[in-house]
Amino acid sequence: MLIGVNVTSPDTLEMACGLRDSGHVDFVEVLIDGFAHLDPKEFRRTVGDLPVGCHIMLSRFLDPDRARLDHYLDLVNRWRANCGLLYVSDHIAHFSHNGQPLSLAMEVDYHAWQPVIDSVRAWQEELGTVLAVENFPSQAPSDIPQARAYAELVEATGCEVLMDVSNAVVAQLNTGQPAAAWADVPGVGRRFHLAGYSPSPTSDSLVIDSHDSPVSDDTLALVATFAGRAAPDATLVVERDANHDLDEWRTDLDRTRAAVVAARRLHQPHRA
Repeated sequence: MLIGVNVTSPDTLEMACGLRDSGHVDFVEVLIDGFAHLDPKEFRRTVGDLPVGCHIMLSRFLDPDRARLDHYLDLVNRWRANCGLLYVSDHIAHFSHNGQPLSLAMEVDYHAWQPVIDSVRAWQEELGTVLAVENFPSQAPSDIPQARAYAELVEATGCEVLMDVSNAVVAQLNTGQPAAAWADVPGVGRRFHLAGYSPSPTSDSLVIDSHDSPVSDDTLALVATFAGRAAPDATLVVERDANHDLDEWRTDLDRTRAAVVAARRLHQPHRA
């Protein structure tokens, strides 16, 4: 398993290069939305020989706009040609309603799952690669477990699950759906995310996927479970999207690496 960090801006790119030099990361994951205006050749020169994964935030492929999807397809192809992408990942969520953008991503209705299956199949065929789709940090319970819906999706499309371990913990805290249920879902085992979460500022009973705090012990315990079953070429991204405290990020990386080592699923680090 390779361990890396997400790169969302020039500032986090500089931090990622420092983490590369200190031997903390084996690869980087670029949020392609944030680097659409940059030449991927320059990005490759900056990160050197670090492998690169690709994460998409706002393709909105469930609500397809042909011009938007063509834009993202062109982006992925250019970055793939210049950076040799390890994978391409995207989100299953709604980002707009009746044509208006939402302030926060909205979870899909698992009762209306066939349109999602059709959209994933079509987007994956456009991209020309196996797509890794991320699970959602649920805030409200559903009588159709998210893990069951994703199992059906994988079987129908051949996609992978971008298993965000902390999202599964957040969903468990908010809805009671067991995070460990994801361990047996087909398509889980090659692509992983994890991050910190926090209480919602608007509701004491709600936990949000904030990406701004240290990784929890519960998340790391689940990481060890998944790592023990992971594919040899698996990747894991330790995310920070806010409160970019480099010491905290290093500590999260060290704790995550220790959890993976304990499960005996770690490749040699990129740098000794």
